[in-house]
Amino acid sequence: MLASRWRAGALATLLLVATSLPAEARAKGQTLAPGVLRIGTYFVNPPFEFVAKGKRVGFEVDLMNEVARRMRLRPVFINSQWEIILRQMEDRRYDCIVGGITITRARQEKLAWSDPYMTTTLSLVVNSAKTPQIRGIADMKEATVGVQAATTDYNAAIAMQKRSEIRMVEVYPFDRIDSAMADLVAGRITAVMKVYPVAAWLTRQNPDLRIVAQLPDDPQPLGIGFEKNNPVLLGAVNAVLADIKQDGTYRRLAHKWGVP
Repeated sequence: MLASRWRAGALATLLLVATSLPAEARAKGQTLAPGVLRIGTYFVNPPFEFVAKGKRVGFEVDLMNEVARRMRLRPVFINSQWEIILRQMEDRRYDCIVGGITITRARQEKLAWSDPYMTTTLSLVVNSAKTPQIRGIADMKEATVGVQAATTDYNAAIAMQKRSEIRMVEVYPFDRIDSAMADLVAGRITAVMKVYPVAAWLTRQNPDLRIVAQLPDDPQPLGIGFEKNNPVLLGAVNAVLADIKQDGTYRRLAHKWGVP
């Protein structure tokens, strides 16, 4: 009993000392490779991460570059797939993962998460040229809603279907959001559901598209994922995120990419 209490006290002391250090000092020795921050993501998720004119760009690309810079680490982005990235993070393939990922209770059981850098909503995008009569959720009882597999929008759409708020759910692989949008433009589905920053970006690509509703009582806190046994790195990143928000850098990046 005394030994276990001593170990617990020693760990608490270590964490207290660690959190009193600057972020870059805290992160030293806590990454998979010295001086490098390996970031798992997928470049099919605008405006968070995507490829434009041959370059990897996006809000989270800029955000994580700034996090790494302030921690004096070199950011290395590794392209993966949504369907496997959470498991890869559990297996310590990366130091952290991003991708417009909502922090959920189920995901918290498997990974540690940063403080949310934004809390947004799920939004419904419709083709106003094809379905001008749809002005909100109450008009969607006969709708077919497109969602990406294994996402919070999928879960929300299934729940709406069970409540008879929509008629059908059309599921697309995560990296085929372009197929969902093509079906929406062609009128083969009624709506696409995505978190607001993605929905807003999609509507800007076509003048016929518009957001008609945001799901009530279903906040979407987005964060950075870590494996559970690296509290020092997690604490260092949280400290940097707080500084980025406080000094106006977050506001500048959010304005650049049109996110909350």
